[in-house]
Amino acid sequence: MYINTFKYTPKDVSCQLCTEYVKKLGCTALRCPWLAERIEAGVVGYREAVLETFPHERRLFQRLNLLIKHYPGSLWSNEQHERRMQYQCAVQGYRRRRDTNAYYAAMYLLTSNDDIYRRTANCFCKDGIEFGYAVLKNTSPHNYALFMAARDLCDKTEAVTMADLAEPEVIDPEALRLIVNATLIARYGLAAFQIRARGAEYER
Repeated sequence: MYINTFKYTPKDVSCQLCTEYVKKLGCTALRCPWLAERIEAGVVGYREAVLETFPHERRLFQRLNLLIKHYPGSLWSNEQHERRMQYQCAVQGYRRRRDTNAYYAAMYLLTSNDDIYRRTANCFCKDGIEFGYAVLKNTSPHNYALFMAARDLCDKTEAVTMADLAEPEVIDPEALRLIVNATLIARYGLAAFQIRARGAEYER
């Protein structure tokens, strides 16, 4: 069995090496075609990752801009969040077909606080996540939004829409932060956890 241990470095993903880079103009691409590789190399800030991933809709952009401004340097809510997800990963082991980016993104949401984790711990199994086993009775609107977003990521449904994300009355600020972060994980994999900086505009 061959195990790929290659990891991109900042030198590998220099913009000057890209086919979309023109010497006198700089980058000519509307969106970076190599964002995943640049995230893995650790050269992408939170601002670029978020704005490259989400549509530039005015109301949503206002919320995303605030999210970026207050980015704490980590996708985790706190140490307990990280420990819960690491524990669940250890319990479930590794299964190549199951362990997709979407699977880890959903796990990130379902381990984000103790209450939602207790309600969904039985959903994790060797084949993936069985959302029907969740205990949702009397759950908070916050956790219900996280649950539906996790299911959307795994099942390719749209219970939580972009319009919902733009509405603070529907998706509270902390839920928005978690859903945005989970979307980055679903799109770019576990390398998204390497995003530390906010981005040049907010480096102060």
